[in-house]
Amino acid sequence: MATLNEFRKHPVIDLIITVAIAVGIAYLVQAFIVKPYRVPSGSMEPTIAIGERIIASRFTYRFSDPERNQIIVFHPNGVGADVYDTNTASDETFVKRLIGLPGETIGAVGGNVYACSGKGPQSGKSIAKTPGCAFLDQPFVSSPQDDFGPTTLANDRYFMMGDNRSDSDDSRNWGSITRDQMIGVAFMSYWPPSRISIW
Repeated sequence: MATLNEFRKHPVIDLIITVAIAVGIAYLVQAFIVKPYRVPSGSMEPTIAIGERIIASRFTYRFSDPERNQIIVFHPNGVGADVYDTNTASDETFVKRLIGLPGETIGAVGGNVYACSGKGPQSGKSIAKTPGCAFLDQPFVSSPQDDFGPTTLANDRYFMMGDNRSDSDDSRNWGSITRDQMIGVAFMSYWPPSRISIW
């Protein structure tokens, strides 16, 4: 009976085995470690341009919790290819920034986003004078922010927004997501070469 080494002495068989191993490794890497994505919209400009290619870590959230301001690849709410406010995840893949954390109250006043621990601002009180509330420092925002909220997040929900606030379909439209909907945290851009960066 021929051994694997004897089979591999034949150049065609050796090529087939090598390609099969390479495909298997590539599949495992993309399934469990890192995966590339192409960003088709301008919702994250100027941080990520239309057509830019990024890499997301698929294992980060096995060892740490999601953090505010991370750029995350995820499945938004919806069903199939339709994205809308519901309790199920769509098949679409979005890239946005994590803004609101579980249990917080999120909103925007005067074009500035705020986050509060707990229920948030009381009627007639300003954000600055409400304990546990603060406006977020968001130097990455590239377009005017309309006021919204307040929205109180459940203990397992996250609020996602694009950096290009006036051109972003995000949690303001289809609601907050769960951790299970997150695919991974984007940590670098690799194409085009002029846009290579690590976040």
